[in-house]
Formats: sequence, C-alpha cells, structure tokens
Amino acid sequence: MRTLGIALAVGALLAVSCAPTASQTQRDSKGLVRVRSWRPGNLFAHDTLSIDDYDDIWLAEVGIQYADEQDPLPEPDERSLRKLVYDIALGELPTAAQLGARQAGACTLTMGVHLADFALPKPGFAGPRNRGSTLVILELKDSQSDEPLVRYGQRRELPSAGRKAEATLDLQRLEEPLHAALHAVGSAMRAGLRVKATGARAAQGCKGAVGEARKQIRGAL
Repeated sequence: MRTLGIALAVGALLAVSCAPTASQTQRDSKGLVRVRSWRPGNLFAHDTLSIDDYDDIWLAEVGIQYADEQDPLPEPDERSLRKLVYDIALGELPTAAQLGARQAGACTLTMGVHLADFALPKPGFAGPRNRGSTLVILELKDSQSDEPLVRYGQRRELPSAGRKAEATLDLQRLEEPLHAALHAVGSAMRAGLRVKATGARAAQGCKGAVGEARKQIRGAL
C-alpha cells in the first residue's frame, strides 16, 4: 500500500497537463493547479480548497520507493531512514510540529513525505560523478476524504560516494540533503501559497488554526 501511494504521488507530479498556450493553467493528474515560481521544484495546490481552513496536521506516512537499479535496504536501515525523514520534516515544517495530530478528523490534514526513485551511490565506484538521488515529495490531503490539497516535488542529489563506495546506508551523509530538500518545501510553500483561510470548514467546527500558524511562525510551511 505504501508503494502504491508513492507511485500515485509520482504519477500525479509527472502527468501534468501541458498547456498549449502560456495563458492556460497547468494541472496535475489529480486536478491540482501548478503554482508558478522561480524556486526549484514543482508546487501544485487545489484551486478552491485551502489548507488554511484546517486546525491540525497528521504526519501519517513516510514512504520510500526505490529506483529500478537500487536494491531495497534492510528493514532496520529502512526504519532508521524513515525516522530520520520524519524528524527532519517536523523540524523544517514547524506548523506540522506545533499542530500535530495522531488521527484523522474533520479539521485534520494528512501529511505524507515520500522519497521516490531513491538510489544510493553505486557500490565500488568513488568520486563526485557517483551520486545517488531521490525525488522528495510532500503531500497534504484532507484526512477523511483523502482529497489532495497541496503537492510538492523536488529531485535532490545525494552525497557522492566516498573513497570506497559501499551499498550501505550512511544516515549522517543523508541528513544535509534531506534537510535542504524539506527546507525547500517550506520555502516554496511560503513563497507560492499565500495564507487564505476561507471559513469553508466552519460548519465542521474548524477554526483555521493552520492559517493562523502560517501567519505567525517564521519558516512555517
């Protein structure tokens, strides 16, 4: 199920409707509208629904999808990598940490952070040309309907192999690029998504705490 979820997120990012003219809107396969920006990465958002109408965020999933040439990591290493991504996400996206939830609800956003097409440097080759890479994807969805509201994706190179590249996980070498990628998520969303609470979920008892937090927290997502 985790792999399927990541595959759907990757497909949605890649299957962008190519606009025949510059005036037309680009949408991904789920209908989210591309937010144009000079910043790296691809940011898409719902054109009528706003994350700022919600009250909390449930970081419900950290997923890993391996590139075709990458053997899956041993389960202990995969768990350690997921925990690293989870911790970095909460540190780089403080709104998610401040308004953390543990289950779905009418006023709750589900957050997923995925490492898609994940590949470590090839074993046996050292040097700057032997780099791994991954597509870092963040999704925010309505936790009850599963309707996507925001999706961001950015490809990141991983550190080059050392003197003797091995097919092992070095979490310390991965920390910096993952911090940078998730910091870029927050920067892109601050620059591209203005706070726009609409009150559309007031009938469900939602007060728009996400929007208020985004106004107040420097570096908020």
